[in-house]
Amino acid sequence: MNSSNPQSPVDEWLPLRWSLPLGFQQLLAAYASIIIAPLVLAAALDWPAEQTTYLVAAGLFGSGIATLIQCLGIGTVVGTRLPVVQGTTVAVIPPLLAIGANGDLTAMFGGTIVGGAVCLALAGYWSRLLRFFPPLVTGTVITVIGVSLLPVAVMWLSGGRGFGAQDTTVPEISLGLGTLLLVLLVMRFGSDFFSRTAILVGLVLGSAAGAFMGMSDFSGVSGAGWASLPLPFAFGPPSFTVAACAAMTVTMLVTMVESTGDYLAIGEVCEQEVDERRLAAGLRAEGLGTIIGGVFNAFPFTTFSQNIGVIRVSGIRSRYVVAITGAMLVALSLSPKIAAIVANIPTPVLGGCGLVLFGSIAATGIQTLRRVDFEHTGNVLTVGISLGAAMLVVANPIYFSALPKALADILNNPITLGAVCAVGLNLVFNGRDKAP
Repeated sequence: MNSSNPQSPVDEWLPLRWSLPLGFQQLLAAYASIIIAPLVLAAALDWPAEQTTYLVAAGLFGSGIATLIQCLGIGTVVGTRLPVVQGTTVAVIPPLLAIGANGDLTAMFGGTIVGGAVCLALAGYWSRLLRFFPPLVTGTVITVIGVSLLPVAVMWLSGGRGFGAQDTTVPEISLGLGTLLLVLLVMRFGSDFFSRTAILVGLVLGSAAGAFMGMSDFSGVSGAGWASLPLPFAFGPPSFTVAACAAMTVTMLVTMVESTGDYLAIGEVCEQEVDERRLAAGLRAEGLGTIIGGVFNAFPFTTFSQNIGVIRVSGIRSRYVVAITGAMLVALSLSPKIAAIVANIPTPVLGGCGLVLFGSIAATGIQTLRRVDFEHTGNVLTVGISLGAAMLVVANPIYFSALPKALADILNNPITLGAVCAVGLNLVFNGRDKAP
């Protein structure tokens, strides 16, 4: 379907009574992931509370700007013009911790700017790799994205205390599974409006129930200011050290692989062709957004997979709805107090909604794989081994840590590892001639 077609759902303008709650639904689905990177870095590097609050606001501001660039586009060469939510990826946390351990915050932003510039410069060349993503590879990568995120939903359901075996309390079980049941009931029996905003209903009512059960902490709300304006280079001019720039460049290359899979997934959900031009435009937007993030004291941005699940579940594919999400993120960054209130979604509530969102992404990948001939043993092995490889580092996130750090950072990402395996095995079993 051509994105320039005025009848395309991607280009559809919806009334504000629909657009505002749908945009807010996308925001709530992404919010925890947007703020997690600065919060983890603050805890590990012992940043003062005031600095942490400022960096969280900067992350919201940069995410909003990057999302607007993706949805609305700049000319014809920057931005996918698809409903894409951008935010800080957790893949940047390990290299940023290593950089920040030396106490140089400005080197973090310098490395971020260089990483964004590399992504911007390589986008056109990278997009030529799209011919190595036939339905076999695309379906496998999308399935890997969904399946590799499911443990995150389980971790949230378990109280958000980390991965692995965790004791859970009766209130956590009740709130998490109750939210899941509520979302399913609203989707099944709600009116057209409520069924499309079922995730929002689950997040809002689940959060209200969590507050009633004493599972929300509003202590940080009173200390947050009503207004704050993100300023460029608030912590001083960026410094460009070799170690920081190299680390963030490698990280951006990893996120480019992950983003390629996300764009293909969004294309499948929105019934839009993601060709070389659109892929390059999306990666340029990520590079530009990351540069802007570095200037405004934020960290690298990438496409958020959970928001693909929101699109799939709601059936609303309008890029203008997600553009409203971007505007809301910018508005939140200007009001730390409101942002602190929104941050109080209990993790079991996120987990209940996450199971729906991440499972729907995996289902999209399986749907894509229906176009694959599974009478061919090589295709079966490509899917099976790629999924197995991804689960290898889901189960043990530091499996490749004995290897050189640059290589380990790439291979310890389940989506990247699954994509590399799928592309490689497809070439082995089907040959280059069948890659397109």
